[in-house]
Amino acid sequence: LLSSSTAGGLPSRPASTRTFIGLGSSRGATFAITRRVLLAHGAAALLLPATAPAATMTNGVQIFDVASAALDRRAYRGLVLANGMRVLLASDPAAGKAAAAMNVQVGSMSNPHQWQGLAHFCEHMLFLGTSSYPVEGEFENYISANGGSNNAFTDSEETVYFFDVGGSALPGALSRFADFFVSPLFTEAATAREVAAIDSEHSKNLQSDGWREQQLLRATRGVPGHPYNGFFTGNRASLKNGGGGARAALLDFYREYYRADQMALALIGPQGLDELQALAVTELSRLPTRPGPPASAKYDPLGPPLKPDGGGNGSPLAPYATVVVPVRESRSVSATWCFPVLDFEDWLACKPQYVLSQLLAGRAEGSLLWLLKKEGLATTIEVGVEEETYAFAIVTASFSLTDAGLADWSAVLSRLFSYLRLLRERGVPSHAFSDATALVALGFQYAEPSQPQQWATSAAGGMPLYPPAEWITGPALITGDGGPAALNYLLSRMTPGQAMVELYAKGLAPQAPLTEPIYGTRYGRLPIAAEVAAWETAPLLPELRPPPPNRFIPRKLAIKLPTSLPRRAGVPSPSPTLLTSIPAARVHVLPDRTFARPRAYAYFMWRSPEFYTSPGAAVAAELYGALLAEVLQEETFEAAQAGLVAQTGLSYEAFTIQLGGYDERLPDLARLVASRARTFEVTQPAFDRKLDVLRRQLRDAAQRQPVALASYHRNLAMQSTRYSNEQLSEAAAQVTLSDVAAAQAGLLKAAQLEVLVTGNLREAEAATMVRQVADVLPTAPLPPELVPQRRVRVLPLAGATQQWVAENPDEANSALELYLQVGSDKNDDWLYLLLLSQMLDKAVYSELRTKQQLGYIVQCGVTEAQGVRALLFIIQSSVKPPPELEARLEAFLRLFRGTLSLLSDDELGTYRDALAAELGDVDQRADGQASRLWGECALRRYDFGRPWRNAQRMRAVTREGLIAFFDDHIAAAAPMRRRLSTHVFAKRAAPKTLRVDPLPNQYWPPLEDRLAKSSATDRAMVAVVL
Repeated sequence: LLSSSTAGGLPSRPASTRTFIGLGSSRGATFAITRRVLLAHGAAALLLPATAPAATMTNGVQIFDVASAALDRRAYRGLVLANGMRVLLASDPAAGKAAAAMNVQVGSMSNPHQWQGLAHFCEHMLFLGTSSYPVEGEFENYISANGGSNNAFTDSEETVYFFDVGGSALPGALSRFADFFVSPLFTEAATAREVAAIDSEHSKNLQSDGWREQQLLRATRGVPGHPYNGFFTGNRASLKNGGGGARAALLDFYREYYRADQMALALIGPQGLDELQALAVTELSRLPTRPGPPASAKYDPLGPPLKPDGGGNGSPLAPYATVVVPVRESRSVSATWCFPVLDFEDWLACKPQYVLSQLLAGRAEGSLLWLLKKEGLATTIEVGVEEETYAFAIVTASFSLTDAGLADWSAVLSRLFSYLRLLRERGVPSHAFSDATALVALGFQYAEPSQPQQWATSAAGGMPLYPPAEWITGPALITGDGGPAALNYLLSRMTPGQAMVELYAKGLAPQAPLTEPIYGTRYGRLPIAAEVAAWETAPLLPELRPPPPNRFIPRKLAIKLPTSLPRRAGVPSPSPTLLTSIPAARVHVLPDRTFARPRAYAYFMWRSPEFYTSPGAAVAAELYGALLAEVLQEETFEAAQAGLVAQTGLSYEAFTIQLGGYDERLPDLARLVASRARTFEVTQPAFDRKLDVLRRQLRDAAQRQPVALASYHRNLAMQSTRYSNEQLSEAAAQVTLSDVAAAQAGLLKAAQLEVLVTGNLREAEAATMVRQVADVLPTAPLPPELVPQRRVRVLPLAGATQQWVAENPDEANSALELYLQVGSDKNDDWLYLLLLSQMLDKAVYSELRTKQQLGYIVQCGVTEAQGVRALLFIIQSSVKPPPELEARLEAFLRLFRGTLSLLSDDELGTYRDALAAELGDVDQRADGQASRLWGECALRRYDFGRPWRNAQRMRAVTREGLIAFFDDHIAAAAPMRRRLSTHVFAKRAAPKTLRVDPLPNQYWPPLEDRLAKSSATDRAMVAVVL
C-alpha cells in the first residue's frame, strides 16, 4: 500500500550483509549461499548414508559417488582432479540452463595489511581479460548472448565466482570461465581504471547501516592486528589509486592463493555425467598447482578477533555498550559474542545454531519475543551466526525496540539473559533436537531442485567443508549425538560478561561524540558495569519456557494422484481447471500429476476498492494488515517451523492470503487464517507498536539510495491514484485505533474472490477448502465495474524530465533513471523489447561502468506496470551529475544503433534462441509453477500457455524487425519514443532550480479481464457451484 515501494524497477540484488562483497553490477541477480550462510541457517536438510562410497581412479582423476535424495531427479558425481581441484557434477536433463560456481578459499581476511580490499579488488580484476580471451567483456558478452548471467562476491574466507547460461553454451562458457583461474591479465590500464569501481562500490555502501555496523564492531571491539578487523571492501585510498605497486600486489596475491588445490567447482547442466566430466577435466586440469598452506593458516592460530573489552588499542576497558547513531530510523539493541570453536567438524555435523535459533527466535506464547511484545519493549528478534571459521564463531541476538524498549533497553537484555540462564540450568528439552532431525529429514526426502545457478553457488560453498561423498548431504545435515553438548557449549559462552552490547537510535546522538573513520559512523561508549552485574543474576521468569514438541510435523505424506505427466523441457505444462465462473468466486485448481511431492499451494485474493480510497484509508489498511500479520505470526509459527507457511497481504486493490507447504494440514491453516481476519482483537499496545514502525518507515523512505528514490518518483508520477509518502505521513499522524477497528469491522463487505489451488490436493478437497474459507470470511459479490485498477499515464512523444534532491545530506551519489515507454502488449513488441534489453544490458555496463567508470550501479532491463512495458536504464554515480549521465547514455544509444546494423544472422540467432529457451524453461518446481499460474490469475489474464507460445514467437523474430523496433521506440529521434528521465541529485551537488515537467492526464487502457476469452485449448471448463 505504501509509496515507499520500488515496484516497477529492475530486480534488486541481494542486500550485502556482514561480510558479503559483491560486484553488484548488471551481471545478474542471484541468491548466493556461502559457507557462512549454510552454517548459520542449516538450510533444507539432507541425510547422510551409513557408509561412504569408495573412490575410483581414472587417468589421475579420483571419482566418487555422491549421496543424494531418492526423489532427486538429478544425477551426481564427485571428482578430485590430478591438480587437487574438487569438482561436483550434476546432470539434469530437464533443465534448460547450465551453471557453474568456483569457490576460491581465500577472502578478505587475507588482505595484506598495506593493501586493504585487495581480495575484493582481485575478484573484480579477473573479469577484465585473460590470455586466451584478452578482450574485456568477452566472457560477459558470451554469457549474455546465450541467455545467462554472472557475478561474484568476496566473503571473509572465500571468493565465489558464478554464472548460468543456456545449456548448449556450457562448453564455451566454462572455457572462458576457467581461464579466469589460469591466465588473467591484470593489465596496468584495467588495474588503474577498476579501482574507481571499488571506490564507487564503497561510496554506495557509505550510507548503509549494515556496512557501518560491521566496521564499527571491528573498530570498537577488535583485537589489534587480527585481519578480521581490517577494511574488507577497500576504496581508492586503501588501494593507492590503483598505482603504487597495485598490479604487483594483485599478482602476488593471485599467485599465492589462487591454486587448484584451494578451489572447488560445482557444475550443473543438461548434459550427461560423462560429458560433464570430460568437459570439466579438459578445462580445469589447466589450473595451476603450487605448493603452499591454505590461506587460513596465517590467521587461525590468532584466535577470536573480537573481545568485550576491546577498543582497538589493546587496553582493557570496563564493560560498556557502544551507542550508535544509525542512518535509518531504527531503534535496536544487540548482544554479540565471539568465542573459540573447539571442534569444527562436530559443529558441522550437529549444527547447534539451528536449534539455538529455534529456541531464541520463537514467536509463540512463552517465547522471548512473545514476552517482550507483551511488555511493550520489542517488536522483532533476530538470532544467527554472523561468522564461523575453524578458529572462532560470532553469534548475535538483536532486538528491534519500541520507544519504551529504548528507554528500558537494559530490561530487554535482562529478559534475554534470563532465558539463556533457563536453558543452561534446566537444559534444552530433547524434543528440540528430535524435531529438528525430523524436519530436516523431511526437507531432504521431498526437496525440489533449485535453480541451476543457486544450486551451484550453494554447493560450491559447502564443498571445502566435507568429503566428496557428502558434498550434497553435508552442508545441511544434522547427524550424530553431539548436538546437546555443542549447544551447551554455545550457551555457556553467551553470558553477560562476554557480550558486546550495541545500542542503536538516532536520538542517541548527544551520547555519540566519536566517529569511526572509514564510514563516518557516530558512536560513543556507555558504561554498563552495573547492568552486567544485574544481568548475571537475572531471575528466571515464569512466563518464559522452551517451545513444546511441534504438533505440525506432517505424518500423512501420500501422493494422491499418479505421476502421469512428468516434466519435459519445452513441453507445455497442464493448465488449471476452472471450478466456477460466477462473479463472486473464480476458483482454479490444478491437482499435481508431475512433481510427486506431498505439498500444496493455495492463493486467495479478494479484490475490493476499500483499501485505497484515501491516504487515511491506505494507512488504516496498512496498520490492519500489520496487526493481522503479527497475530498470525504467533498463532502459525509452529506450523511455519514444520514447513507450512501462511502469509496475508494488502495492496491497493485486494486482500490476499497465500499458503504453501505440506498438504496434510493446509486446509486447516487456510480456515484459521481466514477466520482471524475479522475476529482478532485490535489492542492499543499492538496498534502503538505498529504505528511507530510505520511512521519510521515513512521517514526512512527519504533516506534510501538515489536509484530507489528515482524509482519511487517515477512510479508516483506515472500511476494513477498513488499517494506520496508525504500524504501517507500526514495520515499516519492522525490515524487512531478506532480507524483500524473500523477498517476491520468493514472488511470485504463486497469483493471479487479469485482462488488458485495447486499441488497434492484433489479437486474435491480444494473445493471443500474454498467453501470453508468462504464460510468464515463471507462477502457479497462486487460488481465488475468496481474492481479497482491502477492505470499508467501515456508519456508525451516530446518526452519529460523530472528532477529531485536526495534528502540525506551525507549521500554522495546521484542517480539517473531513463524510462522509455513502449506500451501495452501487442504484436511482437514485447519480444523485441526483451531481446533488445538482453543485448543492451551488457553493452551499456561495459561502456558506462567498466570503461567510463561512471558509477557502480549501471543496469538495463524491462519493467512492466499494469500491463504497460518499458525499457529502463538506471545509473548511480558519485562522479557525474544526472544530466551528464543522461548525455553519456544517449551517446551510447546512438553508437549502439551501429552495433545493431552490423549484427550478423548468427549473432542474432544466438540471442534469439537463448531467450526462446529461457522463456519456455518454466515450471521446474511445484512452487514455481504455482507462482506463475497465480500471476496469470492475479492479472486476470489467464493465459497459462503463454511461456511456450512466446518461445515459439521469439524464434521467429527478425533482424529487420529488431532494428525497426529500435528506430521506432528507443533511438533519440524515434517517432514513437516516450521518455521519462528522472534525476535524483546528491544534496551537495543539486542545482538551484529543478525541472519537473508535468505529465498529461492520458492513460493506457486498463488491463482487460480475459476470463471469458481464455483459450479453450489452455483449460477445461467445469461448472461447480460452491
